[in-house]
Amino acid sequence: MEKEKPEADMAQRHLSVDALTKESSQELDSPQIPDRPDLSRVQTGPPYSIFSKKAKMFIVAAVSVTALISPFAATLFYPALNVLSKQLNVSASLVNLSVTTYMIAQAIAPAVLGGMSDTGGRRFSFLICFCIYIVANIGLALQTNYAALLVLRCVQAAGSSAAISLSMAVVSDIATSAERGTYTGYATAGILLGPAFGPTLGGILAEYLGWRSIFWFLAIFGGVLLVIFAIFFPETCRNVVGNGSIPAKGVNRSVIGHLQQKKAVAHMEPLEAVISQEPLKKKKMNIPNPLVILSILRDKESAIVLFYNGFFFTGQMVISSSLPYMLQSAYGYNELIVGLCFIPLGVGSLASALTMGHIVDWNFRRHAKRLGMSILAGKQQDLSNFPIERARLEVVTPNHVLGCFSVIIFGWTIKYRTSIAGPEVMLFFIGFGISSAFNITNALLIDLHRDKPATATAAVNFVRCLLSAGGVAAIVPLIEKIGAGWAFTFLALLYMSMIPMIFWMMKCGQRWRQEGAEKKALEAEKKRQAQAAEA
Repeated sequence: MEKEKPEADMAQRHLSVDALTKESSQELDSPQIPDRPDLSRVQTGPPYSIFSKKAKMFIVAAVSVTALISPFAATLFYPALNVLSKQLNVSASLVNLSVTTYMIAQAIAPAVLGGMSDTGGRRFSFLICFCIYIVANIGLALQTNYAALLVLRCVQAAGSSAAISLSMAVVSDIATSAERGTYTGYATAGILLGPAFGPTLGGILAEYLGWRSIFWFLAIFGGVLLVIFAIFFPETCRNVVGNGSIPAKGVNRSVIGHLQQKKAVAHMEPLEAVISQEPLKKKKMNIPNPLVILSILRDKESAIVLFYNGFFFTGQMVISSSLPYMLQSAYGYNELIVGLCFIPLGVGSLASALTMGHIVDWNFRRHAKRLGMSILAGKQQDLSNFPIERARLEVVTPNHVLGCFSVIIFGWTIKYRTSIAGPEVMLFFIGFGISSAFNITNALLIDLHRDKPATATAAVNFVRCLLSAGGVAAIVPLIEKIGAGWAFTFLALLYMSMIPMIFWMMKCGQRWRQEGAEKKALEAEKKRQAQAAEA
């Protein structure tokens, strides 16, 4: 009996831990539909994340810089294509094939490492990405044959592209839906600045230090990130550290994570402090399955968001990849000047990242006030009866229209070879409009899949990379066939035809979510009954 008592106490203690954990995540993970609408309900108990505002800004800044490694790896390579064709004694079309293989590998890799991070932690996945990326770039800098180029470009894509899905997952870990717009904008700045500034940097490196310096630069960049993340970057995965108060172990432990956890415990109530020291039940790390993203594509609302998001990102990649050809043909610019002409596109993307997130969060608060929903700082709201689609997409619509008209005007200024100020101004508005649509729909998708954000972002990457690969391959032949004016008018008309999708999601999205939640609840109940019958 004396031996049984400690076991009973331990069981009771774990029961308390489970109760607090369930209370902290009930609004986040529960598929059940409430019996009646209760829009005033907010998350109670511990805060959604213990990280201070300064710590959150460091985390988001770090993942934003990390997101640069994927577009940098893709776009810094462009100025070296012609040189590599001569160095490796292969045709230009074969060298261009390395761009296609890169984008295909980029579409698949995040589904593996992103899904793994949802159970094993973000830090471990980030460190794996950096190691793969560094090794691939060193190999590319030293390679001397075409076969090695193709293989190493695929390895490089595997190491770089997963960082994007991890970055968005980190935002979901630390930011509630009420503040996610702002943090998502900051985190995705790197994804959108890379295609804009990458060719400029790549052209400078190739011109003055040779094409191999591009890959040495990327290897050094990856090495710096590896050191910073290994020492400072905290674990944020909620399956590993909860809201950050549960101590991370082993490779998941960092300096900032330890200091934040220690500070949080000092300000907790005694019971919460004891419970927070209990590690979550260790979950088995399953073998990553890239096909898991298909479950997201099967969801109607998610599929619409994914393809909408992918088409808009494709537009930016199409313009970035064809801009050197168009500027050289229309204005006779050399590689260095062409690279500088990308700057307005990057500035527009940066302006979107710094401003539109705040507007998205303002619109969230406006809808919450209209519906009588209370918003408490650091607490996650129950969104089952909240029109999150309307709160996000109302901000997308004007940017969608802005992007469409800017693309049309851009194409015709190139066609008629106006002053370079014309296409450059339009590039700024293209960067602003398209980036806004991309960022905001990213945030919406995470709102729809808060329990598996890395997998959801991997699905984004999968769709956008495959669509971009097709768009990049088709745009130059299309320009040669019908001219830049009509080519970009055609692209803009495709975008205009997607506007009804926005209003469709705003009208039906909430109902689709509720129907999906009811279906999951019924499936869970049937499974529980089947298990009870077997027992």
